Amino acid sequence: MFDYHIHSTFSPDADMTVEEACLRAIEAGLREIAITDHMDIDAPDNPYAFQIEDMNEYIKELEKVKAKFKDRLKIKTGIEIGLQDWTLDQASHLAANYPLDLIIASVHLVDGQDPYFGIYFDTRDKIKSYTDYYQTILQLLEQYDDFCVLGHLDYFRRYSPYAYDPEDRWIGRELVEAVLKLLIDKGKGLELNTAGFMHYSKQPHPHPDILKLFRELGGEIVTIGSDAHSVKYVGYENKRALELLRYAGFEYITAFTDMKPEFIKI
Repeated sequence: MFDYHIHSTFSPDADMTVEEACLRAIEAGLREIAITDHMDIDAPDNPYAFQIEDMNEYIKELEKVKAKFKDRLKIKTGIEIGLQDWTLDQASHLAANYPLDLIIASVHLVDGQDPYFGIYFDTRDKIKSYTDYYQTILQLLEQYDDFCVLGHLDYFRRYSPYAYDPEDRWIGRELVEAVLKLLIDKGKGLELNTAGFMHYSKQPHPHPDILKLFRELGGEIVTIGSDAHSVKYVGYENKRALELLRYAGFEYITAFTDMKPEFIKI
């Protein structure tokens, strides 16, 4: 039982401390977690809103809880980097200068617009809302290597005003396949983000059939993350996620230490 995407109060949009996250993980029967607070460098609306203010303090706090809970829980030091094309050098600097076990590369912004805010959809119909997002991921990952897994492949779907149809999972399929093949070529992985289960589609990010496609194309590295920002969601739908990984053809889940993958039998 792993949860490799958890936010603490080092992220401005989270309301649990690192220690509270660890205690909840133990209560939920998790074996290993990664704390992955936001580093969205130079976000357009507020450059400091989604950044860890003091990386040294962050590392220090994680070392403290690792020692405190060492007999009950494995805790990995991670970050979730929000990629933008003009901040890739800064993102690489973070990866090179801090002792990180896991880096999730995520895309929260397309042309400076976050799908969280409705303006992203004002000028895009359903199909374009998918394809613009996937095209942005592809362009960024072609330029960036300092990460372990791609986070919530279809993040925008959480906030889409368009009615969801099960066939929507294949909108922009050529772009999705290009992203998956690029991850495989780079030796990177894909995250199964269980926060998608909260959407009325009841599907994770990405859809299980896309995870299956990733496996069929040769993908091996996969993590599970709740994207928890509060205590009640730590380990959210973890067992269900493992079932879907089996459905997709995975026999192993991936753990990371010092950015290096280790495969754990499901």
